[in-house]
Amino acid sequence: MDQVRVARVFAATLFEGTGREEDVAVVVAEMATNAVRHSRSGGERGWFGLEVTLAEIAYIAVTDLGGGCVPTVRSEMPECQPREGGYGLLTVSKLALTMGIHGSSADGFTVWADMDLRRPVQDNSTQQAILVP
Repeated sequence: MDQVRVARVFAATLFEGTGREEDVAVVVAEMATNAVRHSRSGGERGWFGLEVTLAEIAYIAVTDLGGGCVPTVRSEMPECQPREGGYGLLTVSKLALTMGIHGSSADGFTVWADMDLRRPVQDNSTQQAILVP
């Protein structure tokens, strides 16, 4: 889990001055934490990849080693999914302009998010989640 913190600090530093550095840090931390907790990335000799593109529409992606469960954006409706936790990707979807998931349990998943840096506060009325099987 120490690499999750390192990734979060790296992203916050890279995006310093954009007005979205904390949002980006949260997105990176949520995606990296999911990789470590829910895939082989958290096992012995496990790792996750972080890809970041700093632009007006920034791209952030975390790739895990697969195994475990399929990353999903949970519902805000607790009666639909009565489990504590598991809302990290929901948080990402609220902070991102768009997001998506691709890959497989065998080869690993990449969870990605586009962040709009042209405005400091995200307007979620245009948010979209794209899931690619």
